[in-house]
Amino acid sequence: MNKFKIVFVIAVITLAIYACSKEEINSNDDSIIIPAWFSPDGDGIKDEWKVEDPLNLINNSEFSAKIYDTAHKLVFVKFDKNIAWLGNKSDSTIACDTGYYYYAVQYKYWSGKSKFRFGNVFLSRKKP
Repeated sequence: MNKFKIVFVIAVITLAIYACSKEEINSNDDSIIIPAWFSPDGDGIKDEWKVEDPLNLINNSEFSAKIYDTAHKLVFVKFDKNIAWLGNKSDSTIACDTGYYYYAVQYKYWSGKSKFRFGNVFLSRKKP
């Protein structure tokens, strides 16, 4: 292989790596997973609600998640993406009822881009 081909291959590989960097991934929120339901019944399947950041794109010091009931009362708040909601009211062992709850999640990527996402999550305490 001559020098020109080697340089060309290295340039293509470098461009491919740059295109797949975290900055490129940051433009797609599919990398940050916010569960639509969970069931804190102790069976080991979806027992907690937690924002999932498998690629570690979120700056944890710039994170907040708030959970509200259907009466719009704050039920749970956290400022650490690694802390899960177990279906209880904040700082207590009082269990929340089965039903829909609303979440508001704010975070900032390491690149500095801020995001605000909201939606609902279904908490199920009933075993099928």
